[in-house]
Amino acid sequence: MGYEKVSLRAIARAAEVDPALIHHYFDSKADLFSRSVLDLPLDAEAIVRQILEGPSDTIGERTVMVFLEAWAQPGAGERFTAMMRAAVTDSRARRPLSEFMSREVLVKVAEAVGHSNAKLRAQLGVSLLLGLALSRDILELPALVKAKNSTLAKPLGRAMQAHLVDPW
Repeated sequence: MGYEKVSLRAIARAAEVDPALIHHYFDSKADLFSRSVLDLPLDAEAIVRQILEGPSDTIGERTVMVFLEAWAQPGAGERFTAMMRAAVTDSRARRPLSEFMSREVLVKVAEAVGHSNAKLRAQLGVSLLLGLALSRDILELPALVKAKNSTLAKPLGRAMQAHLVDPW
C-alpha cells in the first residue's frame, strides 16, 4: 500500500494504538512521514508556502532549492540516498517518498497556480528531483557532486517551472 492510500487510522490500527495517540504526536500524515520515516522536521504546508511566496516566474527555482536544502540538512542526504537505493530494489519502497513529494507539496503548488492537471505536473516535477538525487547521490556524477545547490537550482528550476507553472 502506498503513501496516498494509507490513512492515519490504518497506521494506528497497524501499530495497535488509539488513533488519537497518532493525532496527539503528529499534525498530519505528512508530518508523521517526514518526522518518522525521513526523520526530518519537514512541514509540507510551510514548504508549499515558501515555494509560492515571491514571483510566479521563479517558482521552479524555489522548488528545486527547497528540496536541495532539505537534502542538505544533517543526516538527510544519507536517508534520502538510502530510500532511493531501496526504491530501486524493493517495490514496496518505491512509492512513499515520491508520493509524499508529489501529493503533499508539488500537487499543491500546481493547483495553486491553477492547473487542472496538477497530479501529472507534480509527478513530472518529482521525476526531475529524483533524477537529480539518483544522478548526484547514487551514480555520483562528478560535476553534479561538486556543483553548489544554487548552480543546480538555476537550470533545473527552468525545467521545474515548465512542469509546475508554465502553460502547455
